Amino acid sequence: MNKSHLLALLAALFFPLGGSAADFTSLRPCARANAMGTAFSTVTGDACAVFYNPANLTTIANLEVRLETGRRLDAAAPEGEVSLAYVRPVPDVENKVAGLGYYSARQKGGLAADSLVFSLGNRTVIKYFQKPVYYGMGVKIMSLRGTEKTHLGLGVEGGVQLENTAGLKTSLVLSDAIFGLGESLTTVTLGNSYRVKNTLFLVDLRARGSYSEFFLGAEQSVFNGLLQARAGKGLALGGGDYLALGVGINTLPLTIDLTWSLPWGGYNQNYGYYGINAGYRFGSATFSEKLVGDAAQKAEDLKTQISDLRTQRANIESSIATYRVNKSMMETDLTLMQGRMRELETNIKELEVQALEALYKKENPKPVKVYVPPPPVRWPRLHKAAAGETLRSIASKYYGNPNLWERIYQANEKSVSKGQPVEGAVFTIPAPPSEKQ
Repeated sequence: MNKSHLLALLAALFFPLGGSAADFTSLRPCARANAMGTAFSTVTGDACAVFYNPANLTTIANLEVRLETGRRLDAAAPEGEVSLAYVRPVPDVENKVAGLGYYSARQKGGLAADSLVFSLGNRTVIKYFQKPVYYGMGVKIMSLRGTEKTHLGLGVEGGVQLENTAGLKTSLVLSDAIFGLGESLTTVTLGNSYRVKNTLFLVDLRARGSYSEFFLGAEQSVFNGLLQARAGKGLALGGGDYLALGVGINTLPLTIDLTWSLPWGGYNQNYGYYGINAGYRFGSATFSEKLVGDAAQKAEDLKTQISDLRTQRANIESSIATYRVNKSMMETDLTLMQGRMRELETNIKELEVQALEALYKKENPKPVKVYVPPPPVRWPRLHKAAAGETLRSIASKYYGNPNLWERIYQANEKSVSKGQPVEGAVFTIPAPPSEKQ
């Protein structure tokens, strides 16, 4: 694939609807967010969430400060900007995090914008949801100054974010709902992001009035999160299409984000964005400590998995042993039932003979009643030893004489232990001394 084909593919990915010029009031701060095309409404663990979705403030566990400076190029009127984000957990209140954000932009020609936002983020667990629900609200003050007029407005912002077990995050954000500016800046953003291993893909649909636009971004983590490479659809001032690129250096507690632009029409085109953002996370573990901690956690997870596998193996072995015992008992029962079935077959044949004899007698009656002796008992017979039985009791049952126990013993030595019948064993009862088999 040559360079022209690669650029065409990237253009189709990041600019499916064609580029549009951003007005001065739609610009967003933070180098990391701009590197991902400002598709930032579902990004967690970053203090710049105070500018994009207050619901994600609750994903920050330490006090954090971020400072940014950036510049947007435009042939007619370039723009410079600075921002400050301050986030800290609310003391003694679980899951609640407060954030303060300040954003200032100045454009050549006298245009200026300043905004101050104070937000609170929280989380809750709702029944039937497998992941926490993040939500947040904020108050925003904005000042817009032109060459002739100045407007001061006050408004609210809010957002909510959901996540499923597969890693898909979805957010809904209401921002810039400000009164007093002379025009409506109310913006609704629907965002989604999905992580595939170390790569995060993001897309935000942002709507203001009758205009809506998709913003796309991606972030790839390398070296155990030490570096992040980013790309996104640029938010241009004054028109023009460009690919936003960026890199993040995560040397906790210090983080640095850099962003620059790649204009599609060539480097001679005067539009794009360049910015740097530095942050410090107080009380956070260092990168090396986090790396060691992650390795230790993985080792503990592996130990837990090994323990679970061993438990499963022991359960399987126990099940196999139980199955073998049940199999032996079932085989014994089967043998006994087969013996009984043979006895029943013999009895059925005898009954059939008796039925034929009775029919014959009925059809051919004789004046003299003939005595018909009962059929002889069939030997040997089978007997399943029950609990508490002795050789003498068995001999008494079948021979009527307990002293004939030795005859039973000689025929079933393997089923006798310590002079007593083994419970459940099938004994072969030979014919008594006075009868033949």
